[in-house]
This record gives sequence, structure tokens and C-alpha cells, in this order.
Amino acid sequence: MKIAGLLIKNKIMKIEKEYIVEAIGNNQDILYEWIEVNKDVLDFVSEDEGCGCCVSIFKIEGQTEVLKTFPKEILL
Repeated sequence: MKIAGLLIKNKIMKIEKEYIVEAIGNNQDILYEWIEVNKDVLDFVSEDEGCGCCVSIFKIEGQTEVLKTFPKEILL
């Protein structure tokens, strides 16, 4: 997991992160489910920048509290 930068808006800390997930077992399903569940509270979710068949890469922005819920066990 790489922290790409910190953004301060309206005195609320937002974090931009890049998540890289390898397609092992159901990792990608867990990733897509987490994005779907949180899409309304995330500020930005990029398109999948990985190949999609074996690696998914998303840039995601949101409140720290939301990003803390990301399932870290699926990270590459």
C-alpha cells in the first residue's frame, strides 16, 4: 500500500491511496465488493488501472475513517 498524498479540504483530512490487489482466490471479488459498499462515501475511485485478469489497481480518495475499513489482507 502506498500513500500517494494528503489533501486538506474544509479542515477534514482526506487521503489518496493506491491499492494494488493480485487475483489470488477471491481477492478481486472482495475489492470490488468493498468499492461497491463504500462508493457513496468515497470521494473518488479511478477506473481499474491493472490488467483486470490478474492485477487490479485503483486510486481511491476518501475520509480516513472509510479508508481504514479497506481489507488489508488482500493487498499485494
